[in-house]
Amino acid sequence: MKRRKILLVNPWIEDFAAYDFWLKPVGLLYVGSFLKSLGIEVELIDLMNRYDPELPLYTKVPKDKFYGTGKFPHIEVRKPEILHFMPRKYKRYGMPEELFRKRLREVKSDISAVFVTSTLTYWYPGYFDTIRVLKEELSVPVVLGGFFARNQPHVAKKSGAYVFTKTDLRYLPCFLNDLLGWDIPSTDIDWFTDLSPAYGLYNSVGYVVLLTTLGCPYRCTYCIAHRNWENMKFKSPEKVIEEIERFSDMLNIKDIVFFDDAILVNKEKHFKPILKKILEKNLHKRLRFHLPNGIHARLLDQETADLLFEANFKTIKLGYETSGKLQITTGGKVRDEDIVRASEILHNAGFTHKEVSAYIMVNLPEQDVEDVKNAVDVCAAIDIDFSVNEFTPIVGTDIWIDLVNKGKLTGLEDPLLLNNTVLPYWWNNMTYEQIHEVKEYAKQKKIELGWIKTEI
Repeated sequence: MKRRKILLVNPWIEDFAAYDFWLKPVGLLYVGSFLKSLGIEVELIDLMNRYDPELPLYTKVPKDKFYGTGKFPHIEVRKPEILHFMPRKYKRYGMPEELFRKRLREVKSDISAVFVTSTLTYWYPGYFDTIRVLKEELSVPVVLGGFFARNQPHVAKKSGAYVFTKTDLRYLPCFLNDLLGWDIPSTDIDWFTDLSPAYGLYNSVGYVVLLTTLGCPYRCTYCIAHRNWENMKFKSPEKVIEEIERFSDMLNIKDIVFFDDAILVNKEKHFKPILKKILEKNLHKRLRFHLPNGIHARLLDQETADLLFEANFKTIKLGYETSGKLQITTGGKVRDEDIVRASEILHNAGFTHKEVSAYIMVNLPEQDVEDVKNAVDVCAAIDIDFSVNEFTPIVGTDIWIDLVNKGKLTGLEDPLLLNNTVLPYWWNNMTYEQIHEVKEYAKQKKIELGWIKTEI
């Protein structure tokens, strides 16, 4: 009988810009662990792993910027026709195609199927090109899963791959049995709480991304997280610590990144015990920790901030989003006073603007330029850094539904047009010039504060 073996592929990104801000295919790695628990062999090709040992033999790999992050190697590729009006070059980021094809030829003899993951919907040309190469090199079924496949299945099917749209991996045995004629029994294993992401599939990485929770209780109008999962799930603090110890030793890395949507929810029983165990085991003396996904400022208290400082957290992002009336209409998650209070707490613990920053959105529907500038001013006044991030309407969110109902979107837009880089060129909200004005304002504010140097 042919070996049951599945190849996992983290696909290319194709966009006008991309940066490795701790991007790891954690969902795909959980798929790998789940498949292994079913007795299936698994192999991984991560086209976006900048630490792949063979990568320097095929392309110039940019040096790290900070804490394992950095620029991806890339090439210019033809722009999709629908983006012909964009005055920017379109690029493919990740492993060169020559190396990808070499890897496929090395594994093709005993692969039963390929699973390709996906994240941002407007990166789909990279997913499609990855699938094209897979189909040219291998004669086995290719399955496309992940967020894009779930969120835009009608577009995902155009890739020519089979599409897996479930979030719960317990549907996988039945899916594989139908696809491959296997006879895998169903299982009661909870893929998230019982298993760990399959980092053992890597030879080398620059950092490890972990999830300690799934889901979010908030209902922010611009966010899809609360619709991805029915209820929040919490991994036991003991399991989290075991993962930190095992993966940092196995891969010899220094940076652990938590990418939870709402890590401070239920913090007394969840995150605080994790922080205390990090200190008990002296993990903070050899590792650096990061929270880049926007923690909830309102849920922060002084004990948590003190523990974060003691535990050697080097990156703390606060979800601020905007100032003004939209703070209430987009869900009420955070107000100016919450950010000010969180800043005071973090400063009291010992943090500075070098570790703490806030996410500010620009180009939200009904947002004024002054709303964004005011948010920048608030952050500058309380001595925390800030990044201005352009809004993307995600299909299925409350804000997207409202935009469709008001006729500001048709609901049928190609995902490429919803790319936050592309939106200002065609969407009747903020113009490219207004967004540029806001970003320049933020930049000048940082120069005034002495946080960045003026360009000569």
